[in-house]
Amino acid sequence: MKTRTLNETIELSSRAIAATIVAVLGVILSGCGSDSGGTAPATSAPECTGGVLEADLHAEPLSGPGVDPETGKLRPPPEGSSYTISATYGIPQPGDAVREKYVQYFGAIQAQLASQPGLVAIQLAQSPSCGSGRTLAVWASTDDMYGFVMSPAHLAAMDAVNELVEPNYAVTHWEAASTDEITQEEAVRRIKAKEALAR
Repeated sequence: MKTRTLNETIELSSRAIAATIVAVLGVILSGCGSDSGGTAPATSAPECTGGVLEADLHAEPLSGPGVDPETGKLRPPPEGSSYTISATYGIPQPGDAVREKYVQYFGAIQAQLASQPGLVAIQLAQSPSCGSGRTLAVWASTDDMYGFVMSPAHLAAMDAVNELVEPNYAVTHWEAASTDEITQEEAVRRIKAKEALAR
């Protein structure tokens, strides 16, 4: 088994935070047809990309230890500090084989996220028309985010992400001192800017 250093993992930025993409596959795959039937969304449409907010995107509320149970709102970071936000976008590869592989990884990822130090909140979202999913994860610090990146469950998901997700998946992360900057709209804006730089 190959052991990765933190620097090697950071260099794999196009696959970083792959486990949260795999986590959102559970939401998406529950509504997808199998190889033997069902209709697949038109994922080749130009509006079905990470840099375009889907019109029918349904986002669950943020959940986690940083969410105030009375208001349902994310608590702001401690004064003078910021959160690290990671965002992902992906469309699962079609077929039953993907579903089987997903089940293999999801349990480990779910357990890892449930006990991951520094995870403040997470949000899963899906678009039925594009068959896409998005995640937004709020971390107490960049070090905490990379602690998750280097976890065994995440490393396994990184190795499998190309088999599970269409090639147009996208990831990004940023610092946010205000909870106003922690939205799916902000994630889309940042993914679009990143995509424009890559052209």
